[in-house]
Amino acid sequence: MNIIQLLGSTLGLGLVSGINLYATVLVVGVGIRLGWIVPRPELHDLEVLSNPIVIGVAGVLFVVEFLADKIQWVDSVWDSVHTFIRPVGAVLIGVAALGETSPASVVIALLCGGVALSGHSTKAGVRLLVNHSPEPVSNVALSLVEDVFVVAGAYIALQYPYAMLIVVVVFVIGFLWFAPKAFRLVRIEVLAIFALCKKFFANIGNLFSGAQSSLSDTFANDEMPVDYVHHAQDKFKLDGQALVVKSAAGKGVRGLRHSIGYFNLTPDQVVFISKRLLRLRDFAIPRSKIEHVQFKKQLLLDRLVLRVAGKQHIFYFFKDASNRAENISTALEQDPNHDRLQ
Repeated sequence: MNIIQLLGSTLGLGLVSGINLYATVLVVGVGIRLGWIVPRPELHDLEVLSNPIVIGVAGVLFVVEFLADKIQWVDSVWDSVHTFIRPVGAVLIGVAALGETSPASVVIALLCGGVALSGHSTKAGVRLLVNHSPEPVSNVALSLVEDVFVVAGAYIALQYPYAMLIVVVVFVIGFLWFAPKAFRLVRIEVLAIFALCKKFFANIGNLFSGAQSSLSDTFANDEMPVDYVHHAQDKFKLDGQALVVKSAAGKGVRGLRHSIGYFNLTPDQVVFISKRLLRLRDFAIPRSKIEHVQFKKQLLLDRLVLRVAGKQHIFYFFKDASNRAENISTALEQDPNHDRLQ
């Protein structure tokens, strides 16, 4: 097998592993066992995936992922957990495929993991965007497309490596454009998981200790960093009386979309402060100009929509034990100068 074929097969398996690791292992394992896939002699070590135990474990995990992938926000939680599992799994598949530990094989295995991370980041980022849509149909449709792509991609990677290498190259070129957005979205997703876990453990601790206030403070989202505080004081004259919650900017927050920062609610205005390109930036809305407020609790992130002059400005709040997001939404919804959303 020449180097082009080798790269087509290993990087192709890396790409589909980044999207669905268990489906890749299952397809390759079952395909080899039933004779549907015949690895070239250089990749004969992939036959380890046809072991009944490997197939059984991969099958169970595939069923779990198949179901989780179809549920809004549960899919994002699942992707967050697999941020490191999929790339590492892809590296192991690459090592198994090459069957040796020469310098060249190590480089190819690492490339396999890198392509897997790219595939995973793209999937996780797109899923996070789709989850913000109000209907669940798009989640199911996208998940089914991914499943078909993984099954077909795993087969093509081993049987038609030249074609798969073209797919990988096209994907990587597209990923280079999408990468900054993808990594910002993955970062939001991972931090949201940590925040959700903090809230969960805080609530468990409160249940057994009865010391709700102290534990809530311990597990609440961190306060604004000192440089953020100084920026807020210097530019907006915020005196520490604002309600503050860690959040991410969404659609309509000009120049800061998908940035992580801090949402400040003062008696006069809403101020979002974030660090972008190593400098502090902000976005402010006078409360008197807010026409409508919509707040929705979701599994991973709570969503706040502020309508100003007919345009929507969206913020996503990380969970915390003090429920600051709900306090902010309540304060905004009770403003007398705009309609209150039921």
